[in-house]
Amino acid sequence: MAKALGQRRLGTVLEAVILEMLDEARQAYPRIQEPEDSEGLHDFRVALRRLRSTIKEFGDQPGFAIDKALLRQLTALARATNDARDGEVMLAWLDSVAKTTGAPERGAIGWWRERLAAQVEQEYASIDASVAGFPLLDTRLREAAGKAALKDKGKDKDSKKKDKNKDKKKGSNKAGKEPRFGDASAQVLARLGEGWLEELAAVKGREEEETLHRPRITGKRLRYLLRPWREQGEVFAELEEELKTFQDAFGDLHDDLVRGDVLTTAALLHTEEETLDRLEAALEQASPRATAPRHLRGFMLLHAHHEAQTEQNLKRVQALCRKPRLERLEARINEAVTLMKAPQ
Repeated sequence: MAKALGQRRLGTVLEAVILEMLDEARQAYPRIQEPEDSEGLHDFRVALRRLRSTIKEFGDQPGFAIDKALLRQLTALARATNDARDGEVMLAWLDSVAKTTGAPERGAIGWWRERLAAQVEQEYASIDASVAGFPLLDTRLREAAGKAALKDKGKDKDSKKKDKNKDKKKGSNKAGKEPRFGDASAQVLARLGEGWLEELAAVKGREEEETLHRPRITGKRLRYLLRPWREQGEVFAELEEELKTFQDAFGDLHDDLVRGDVLTTAALLHTEEETLDRLEAALEQASPRATAPRHLRGFMLLHAHHEAQTEQNLKRVQALCRKPRLERLEARINEAVTLMKAPQ
C-alpha cells in the first residue's frame, strides 16, 4: 500500500513535484511564439516561478539539494521574459478599458496601443534567444531531481541499519536524515505563514507601497507550497482558496500601481512627440497657433479612471487585512501545519 503524502520522504515527493512543473514548462515552451496563443508565455512563467519557489523553500533540508547554479539560471530565464509579459498585460488592460470609455480615451488608447504593440513584438523577437537555453536546463534539472531522490532512498536504507538509540532531540535533524515531506512542508508553512500574517497586518496606504508588495510575493510562495496538498483534505483546499482570494486582490492592486507610472510615461511621451511636431510645423506657418496635444484630454481621463480603479482595489485589500479575518486565517494555517505533521 502506498504511503500517504505526508509520510513519504522529502526527496521522493519533490522529484515528482519538480518533474510535474518541468512538464508544464515544457508544454508551454513551444506556445510562446504562437501568435494566437496569448497565454503561452504566462503559463511558461508560472511554471518557472513555481519550480524556483519549490527548490528555494526546501533547499536547506537534509538530503535534498539542487545546484545553486541551476537555480540562478532558472531565475535569469524567468527575468528575461518580464518585459514581454508586462507589455501583454498592459495591452490587455487597454483593450478592456477601450470597451467602456469615451472617444477621448479611445483616441489616447489607440495612439498608445500602436506603439506598445510594436514594443511587445520586439520583446518577443528577442525572447527566442533568451529562452533558447531552456531545453538544456530542463534536462539538467530533471537529472538533479532524480539524483536527489536516489540519494534519499539510499539514506533511508542506511538509516535502518543504524543504532536506534542514537541521540535525537525533538524537532532536530542533526543526523542529516531525510525528513518526511509532511514534516518539511509543515516547517516551511509555519515559517512563511507567520511572516505573511505579519506582512498583512502591516498593510498601509499607497504612501507605503512596499507594505503592499511583500504580502503578494509571500502569498504566491504559500500557494505554490500548498499545491501538492490540495487533494489531502478540505483544510488544505479551503486554505488554498483563501490564499487565492488574497493573491487576486494584491495582484490587481500591484498591476494598478505599476500601471500608474507607465500611464504617466506614455502621456509625457505623447506630449513631447506632439510638441516637437508642432514646433517644426510652426516654422512653416506665418501665425502659428498654440493648441494642446491631441490626446492629452484622453490621457487625463484615463488617469482619472485608473486612479478610481486603484482606490477601489486598495480598499479591497485593506478589507481583507482586518484583524478578525487575519485571526481566522492564522487558525487555518495552524490547522494545516498540524495535519501535515500528523501520521496519515
